Amino acid sequence: MDAARIERWCEKHQLSFAKAIVLSGVSDVTDDVLLAALNTVKAIGKTRIVEKCFDTNTKTDFVLVQTSATVTGQTLPNAIGIPGEVGPWPLHVLPAVTEFEQFQAKLLSFLKSEGKSIADVKGLLNPPSLDVNAALVNAISSLVDKCNAAPPDTQSYRKLRMFSGVRPTPSGEDEYDAWAEQTTHMLEEWQCGDSVKKQRIVESLRGPAADIIRFSRAQNPNATSNDYMQALETAFGTTESSADLLVKFRSTFQIEGEKLSTYLLRLDKLLHCVFRKGGLQLSDMNRLRTEQVVRGALPHDMTAMRIRMTHKLREPLTFSELLKEVREEEDMLQGRNDTKSAVMSKAVTSVTTSSPEVKTDPEVERLKRELKEMKAEMI
Repeated sequence: MDAARIERWCEKHQLSFAKAIVLSGVSDVTDDVLLAALNTVKAIGKTRIVEKCFDTNTKTDFVLVQTSATVTGQTLPNAIGIPGEVGPWPLHVLPAVTEFEQFQAKLLSFLKSEGKSIADVKGLLNPPSLDVNAALVNAISSLVDKCNAAPPDTQSYRKLRMFSGVRPTPSGEDEYDAWAEQTTHMLEEWQCGDSVKKQRIVESLRGPAADIIRFSRAQNPNATSNDYMQALETAFGTTESSADLLVKFRSTFQIEGEKLSTYLLRLDKLLHCVFRKGGLQLSDMNRLRTEQVVRGALPHDMTAMRIRMTHKLREPLTFSELLKEVREEEDMLQGRNDTKSAVMSKAVTSVTTSSPEVKTDPEVERLKRELKEMKAEMI
């Protein structure tokens, strides 16, 4: 058996190359006899038969044996057996690995575990000589520091608000819905491992809420940050199911006199409750929000009217984009109404301004006096 096959066989069983031997040509022998023959060689220490492999060419078996002592070709005989009883069987061992080859293997294993490749340390492997110079040491040290460096987000971050689950809510803490919405958003934004996310969630909890996570972790040591949030949602969130919340979302309409931006905020809060309950995917939120604005806004709302005319012509907007567009439209309509009111007020003021007095004709005054005198004479 060649060295490559022995290496693959050892890797399959996770054996050290330096503590493995292979016997060939073995046939019609029990394991106890094999172990007795192996025990005659003191240099290999205690042995364990790992696996047998049938050789179709010789119609005999290869036997993989694990040893307790480190073995090399120089310390072992060419064959093992019990003279006059069984054997001998040829002995195969892997050639001793040089110090540089061990270093190279460790480096490749390290790069693989860190998701790196040889390109990251180009020119450092297979040097012309075995002298480990300062440049090589500095380059490897730099690579290790780069791989082990904590992401910037883990060094400095904004802590979550406190939450305990106590009613009424203590001063300095958030209600569950507000806390859960902020935490869900931050979990999506943080660029760090799930273990760090779990630690940050636990840091923000007190009292009954911390107890819930402690119980959850005891039942499932491999729980993720999403599992933590689901446990808190079960304990402190609404008891309505995701289907009920989705129906509630679909039944939420704009109130007479309510601004569309205010209605949009109400909708988004409900939509996040559905999302936390697992009732929809994150990728569907923009579409559902836009659809509900189109069908739930008042029919005479001018801002909603423009959204109704354009929503099918483009991709659904995010919450921030939609809110920005709605507020800009509301401000524009408000400015137009303010201008119109100012013009109307000016017109009314000009109409109600007192007109100048009309001068009295002297002839008319004379006739009035004469008429008055005639009435007096008749009396």
